[in-house]
Amino acid sequence: QKHLILTTHPTPMKTLTSSAIILGHKNFGESDKIIFLYTEELGKLKTIAKGSRRINSKFTGHLETLNFCQASFYFGPKNIILTEIITLKNFKKIRDNVEKITTALKIAEFTNKMIYENQKVEGLAELISKTLTQLCISNKTQLILHSYMIKLLDKIGMIPDFQTIISSIDQKYLKYLNFIQHQPISTIENISMDKNEQKIIDQLLEKLVSYSI
Repeated sequence: QKHLILTTHPTPMKTLTSSAIILGHKNFGESDKIIFLYTEELGKLKTIAKGSRRINSKFTGHLETLNFCQASFYFGPKNIILTEIITLKNFKKIRDNVEKITTALKIAEFTNKMIYENQKVEGLAELISKTLTQLCISNKTQLILHSYMIKLLDKIGMIPDFQTIISSIDQKYLKYLNFIQHQPISTIENISMDKNEQKIIDQLLEKLVSYSI
């Protein structure tokens, strides 16, 4: 004797209001933008801000990369639509300095590149906030970028524990990588590196990222 099993599916979510971080954007159509955001509830989202390129758009000033916002979304059958957004924090001190805003944009670009849609990363919003706060008060922009990249790769499980790894990498640089992997980002002020050493670390990070993608 066969039994008919009836299954029910929950009603799909249509709207959501959430705190969010702008990771980047690109033009879409004649007047819209595609906005990449990170939310604690749903992870990374790819949304459309309709009419956001118009001069009188309600989105003007709120879609800057790495703005911390409160955003509302409508989940349509094909796309997620950004319906409302209010900026909560924009780290203005960074935006007034060319070197710092360049570093901040690299942080956003790296985050957007390494996280796939709907992926949630525990503590990511806090990491970004602490990194940008440190960037506001520090001139060690390259070391801050190194630290953020290592910490993000660590959070998404893309790098080993440098404390235990056996590698051909010079021990000096392994100690550096281990330090920034495990210590708060504020301790970056205790590190001194010359331009050649920073270049070597850049090359090591490029290799780590290429292995992670």
